[in-house]
Amino acid sequence: HPNEAWVLQQARNLLMCLEEVGLEATHLIHDHDTNFTRSFDLLLNSASVRIIKSPVMTPNANAFAESWIATLKRECLISFTCFSRRHLDHILHTYTRFYNQHRPHQCMGNRVLEFGGKTHLTEAECDGSIGRIGCHPELGGLLKHYYR
Repeated sequence: HPNEAWVLQQARNLLMCLEEVGLEATHLIHDHDTNFTRSFDLLLNSASVRIIKSPVMTPNANAFAESWIATLKRECLISFTCFSRRHLDHILHTYTRFYNQHRPHQCMGNRVLEFGGKTHLTEAECDGSIGRIGCHPELGGLLKHYYR
């Protein structure tokens, strides 16, 4: 049962962990739960973290973040048993890179989020001489990126 003291300790742990790995948090989004007290916000503000509170009585305010976490769990984490934090970090970084650079997104017309090449081939380029199709598997074949 988390309380104010427990949440404050988690914030201290988060700040120590970020410092240890050399990362800097700039923003933290949280709701209006009573466990997120003024002292919690002040602790994070002292580390130059900007606190953003989600609007009151808006259950869909965090829908994008919750959707991303659900996708990560459903498409990736359910397939692994993590043996260390380093192992989990590797899985998360690999999946995030795949998600942003190779995975097509239906809401974007099956395009990828970060794209560095041509968006399509012209009819002249599709004469059969455009190369063999290759596959680059990641995370033991769970993720596959096909390319020419």
